[in-house]
Amino acid sequence: MYLLDYKYYKWFALIPGWTLGGWIGAIASFLLVREIMSNRENEVGYELALLKLSSLLIKSDGKIDKQEIALVQRFFKNTFGSSKSKKLFNDLKNNISIPSDVASLTDILKKKLDPSKQYSVIQFLFSLSAVDGAISKSEEDFIFNVGNSLGYSVDRLNNIKNQFVKSKRKTQSEKYSQKIIDSLAVLGLKAGVTSSEVKKSYRNLAKEFHPDKLSGMSDGIINLAKEKFQLIQDSYEYLNKHYV
Repeated sequence: MYLLDYKYYKWFALIPGWTLGGWIGAIASFLLVREIMSNRENEVGYELALLKLSSLLIKSDGKIDKQEIALVQRFFKNTFGSSKSKKLFNDLKNNISIPSDVASLTDILKKKLDPSKQYSVIQFLFSLSAVDGAISKSEEDFIFNVGNSLGYSVDRLNNIKNQFVKSKRKTQSEKYSQKIIDSLAVLGLKAGVTSSEVKKSYRNLAKEFHPDKLSGMSDGIINLAKEKFQLIQDSYEYLNKHYV
């Protein structure tokens, strides 16, 4: 059966409109369906919402970093393909209907993405902010705002952040090496915690960051999850051998 393109539906709405209310009914039906179809055509998907969040994050510290722009371009091209990526960037530039506030953008993500896959957004934003080697306070605040809007606790967000931030503190204790401190930081922990706390944190993070949870997502997002999952795994194995 041949299906008519939905953009012509507004014209066919004239028929029942005319039947129900003459010209007034026909015009009312036309305008209503045109509005519905317009909203459908202009609907912002999660990809565009993520791109807008990336743009806002880049600007959050008051400067435009070329490394950050390059990472976004590379990520979207690898994740969504050259053609779709180009369209998304054009839409970002020309689509005035894209919201500019975090609450509206995260609402789109919550509607379009399964809750179990939303943490990949936080991962990407932290990787973007850390590409220049440091996460500024304004960048961290922005990402935490996004995370809070998605329903993440501060502890959970800190655990994700630790996947991208190496501890710069040099240990003053002969008991713990810098490698141990860094490995603990990956698990969201500090020196002095018990081995059972290390195991508990590892299990929670391994479950949270397991790539299998992203089944159906793009290769770019899955590969990012694999990279961070491996970091968690390596840190835990190192602590099992060297942390008392």
